[in-house]
Amino acid sequence: MGKIQFPNLRALPAGPRWLAYGVLLLCAILVGGVITAYGGMLLVVLMWAVCMGGLCLLLHFTWQTVFPGQRVAQDKTFLRSWLAGSAVGVAVIAALVCYRQTVYSDDAINYFAKQTLLFGSFGQSGFYGIHVLLESLLTADYKMFMNLFISVPYLFTGRSINAFMVCYAITCFVPMWFALLMGAKYLAQQLPACHTALYYPLCMAVMVLWPMFLWPATHGMPDAFGLTFAAVIALLCADYRFETLPWPRLLAIFAATFALILTRRWYMFWILAFYAVYVLAVLVGAVRRKTLGSTLKHMLLFGVPSAVIIVGALLPTFKTILTTDYADIYGAYYGGGFGNNCLGQLRTQGLIWLVLCAAGLVWLLYCRSTRAQAIVAAAASLGAMVLFTRTQSLGDHQSLILAPFYLLMLFGLCAKLTQQKAKPWLRNAAAGVLAVFLVVNFGNALRLPGKNVQTLALSSESLDLTRRTDLAQMRAVTDFVLEHCTEEQTVYINMDSNGYSGTTFAYSDPAHPQLQTMILWESSVPSTHGFPTGIWTSEYVMVTDRVDEGGIVGPINAALRTQSPAAVHYEYVTEFPLDGITLYCYRRTARPDAEEADYFKQVFAEYDARWPEIFSQRIDEYMPVSYTHLRAHETRSNL
Repeated sequence: MGKIQFPNLRALPAGPRWLAYGVLLLCAILVGGVITAYGGMLLVVLMWAVCMGGLCLLLHFTWQTVFPGQRVAQDKTFLRSWLAGSAVGVAVIAALVCYRQTVYSDDAINYFAKQTLLFGSFGQSGFYGIHVLLESLLTADYKMFMNLFISVPYLFTGRSINAFMVCYAITCFVPMWFALLMGAKYLAQQLPACHTALYYPLCMAVMVLWPMFLWPATHGMPDAFGLTFAAVIALLCADYRFETLPWPRLLAIFAATFALILTRRWYMFWILAFYAVYVLAVLVGAVRRKTLGSTLKHMLLFGVPSAVIIVGALLPTFKTILTTDYADIYGAYYGGGFGNNCLGQLRTQGLIWLVLCAAGLVWLLYCRSTRAQAIVAAAASLGAMVLFTRTQSLGDHQSLILAPFYLLMLFGLCAKLTQQKAKPWLRNAAAGVLAVFLVVNFGNALRLPGKNVQTLALSSESLDLTRRTDLAQMRAVTDFVLEHCTEEQTVYINMDSNGYSGTTFAYSDPAHPQLQTMILWESSVPSTHGFPTGIWTSEYVMVTDRVDEGGIVGPINAALRTQSPAAVHYEYVTEFPLDGITLYCYRRTARPDAEEADYFKQVFAEYDARWPEIFSQRIDEYMPVSYTHLRAHETRSNL
């Protein structure tokens, strides 16, 4: 058989040639439309391939730029340390999340819920999925960016939250460890020669056994993925002084910055602080070299268009950031200022960890070749912490904005302890002592009963291997919801204590994902949740006797468990004994009236004075028109 001969379009006259091009373009559009409309999950796979491919290219380019003439495969010690350390890291995360019979809730299920939404929207239609994805990337606080990297391995699992966490350990953290270990390699090249067979494994142990990293990693939060792009930015900027405009390097810096913003909003504090310090350092160097004019010109040629593109593409996000008073929103649980957060870091990291970081900082400052990098890293982290603590406190995962500084200092210490000029027995002993501390610090964070100590010397993080023993009791609650409500009806669960909340029940049964929309809840944070109108719209409301709880939960419990204007609109149905607490179920029997509305306004008067749009105004919006007009008339009469 002869070969198939395709027509040579270039040989056609101009008119027929452009007509043929148009037909081919139309066919491509039609095929793409069919795939988009009916092959939504195929699009998810393709986007995963593009994202992972782009990440690999970014890391490969960074390696080639920072270590010219070296191939990854040639540095076998680096490669073996990364692979072995990554295997240990993934195994630690998998063991922690799979051993615990834990039902995750609140922030721990945000990205799991995003993954469910991503698959659900693309499963419905490719066009709808793209709409949901773009809306998330452009406007949401919790964006679906990291979910794109998790999609394909998670697609072939049982779709549980434990499987979700193991998947992001593989697709997000393994590249992150590679990027951070590149930073360790770069640092080692600036310092006196070290014994890399000890140095690289120590650096990997610092990362994979770090309790502050492991807590969010084992509680449904892949936020540490952003450190991949922070490391790329730091590496590409380390020896770049804007003397020329190497556009491939600049494009990689731009891409890493854009990706870091998409990872988590609060990484922008680190971005702003790092670039401010970096630009200042470059300009000071330019003044010394007498090249200020050309350096400033190159900075503007790159910086202005980059800022315009990033702000333009993410305009809704930046608009939200600029118009939202985060200090007010987080005011109900803001821990208070820079000083208190420094003390918080002492508890979170432990005294020994911070002393080791200080020792690494002293060594890096002592060495002339690393002095500038140490100053920039320290100043950037200090600036990021000052900016962040003006609006809220550093929690377990938000503290990751300080991770570049902590890791750089500890990598410096590892390089000092493993110097080749040191006596082998002393070098091995020093490395062994550090390794023992890392293991002890990690082991203490497991919080095994009777096996851990409460001390400032070690991290206060709790990875908690306790298995829940109340899954049967929780199942009784969710079975009641499924049995007594349709998927269009809701049940409001009002609790936030003893390890329970509404989300605990909503996500406790993967076999019935409809519970995630059937169960309504608000936590005890009045500044972000406001008055829970779900107690008025739901078929059933479940409360406890914890009337003294702060925030929203306690007053709602009191409203139903005491003789109040709200209690008359509910009738008792049943109760569910849980671990150390009882959940009482009531049925809503009537719409709210003026007396009940006024009662809740009085109960939440303190919060309403500060956040009226989510308390009294929300109540007024829900109430019948006659009530709203009456209260408006009374207000005018009292003026």
